[in-house]
Amino acid sequence: MKSSLKIAHLSDPHLTSLHHVKWDELLNKRVLGYLSWRLKRRRSHSREILSRTLADLAAQQPDHLIISGDFTHLGTANECRETETWLNSIGEPDYISIVPGNHDHYVAADFTETTGRWQAYMRSDPGEHGNAPDFPYLRVRGPVALIGLSTAIPTAPFFATGKLGDEQIRRLRHLLETTAQRGLYRIVVLHHSPHSSSFRRRLIDADALLANLAGPGAELLVHGHGHRQLHAELKAGAHTIPVFGVPSASASYGDPAKSPGYYMYEVNQTPGGWQTRVTSFILNQETQRFETAPAKQLVFNSQFLIPNS
Repeated sequence: MKSSLKIAHLSDPHLTSLHHVKWDELLNKRVLGYLSWRLKRRRSHSREILSRTLADLAAQQPDHLIISGDFTHLGTANECRETETWLNSIGEPDYISIVPGNHDHYVAADFTETTGRWQAYMRSDPGEHGNAPDFPYLRVRGPVALIGLSTAIPTAPFFATGKLGDEQIRRLRHLLETTAQRGLYRIVVLHHSPHSSSFRRRLIDADALLANLAGPGAELLVHGHGHRQLHAELKAGAHTIPVFGVPSASASYGDPAKSPGYYMYEVNQTPGGWQTRVTSFILNQETQRFETAPAKQLVFNSQFLIPNS
């Protein structure tokens, strides 16, 4: 088994168009989202910038790609078909692991006609986690266990909150324990931040997630949703878990604080544990090139024990 892995992470591509939305799809909360898209959001995300982000990312030659949700604007069936085509065009399911975002479950909808179309990219490996068809899923790539969670739930108008639910959190704890016993580096992937201060955009059961992380811990937790660079530490019992939020990969706001970009996580196994190098690649608004700098690189060590082989 490889002792290192290079993992790219992007989020919130909002890659779809609503030009062909049907009127009967807007007879609910979606009408507000559609008006937002018409007035602002369609100019806040660019398919051309998304393509440039992907091209720059590909040049880094990662071993795996994580996309942490919000592929669509309103989660319509047509948008989910468009996302399916896009995913198929950029890589095989073995190379890409995804989780849905709140925009992908904007309202209650037929799973098979919407995000169910992406299931090949968000299911456990054969033989892992009992081949469970739902979340959390478990994928093992080299020394890394990728554990995908869904925080995407339909919400009331003007809310973009997320929720895991008791059963998903219970299963997560079991996966963290068993993958730790296997000596794997555990990355937890979700859309919502576990430490958001926004009442309208928070993860509702973040405290329950924290309580269940306190026992087994995790080496890394990554998310989207915030459309900006975020780095924090999550205190879970005796563990300190690094948390990284990535900007939108297609952002065209013109706001330097929300410039588009992606992250690269380089995981290396060492005799004393794990070493992780996190590098952010952000579009420079002046040069129009994706750039990184020493200040945008972090290296940290994880002290979780690696069982003897």
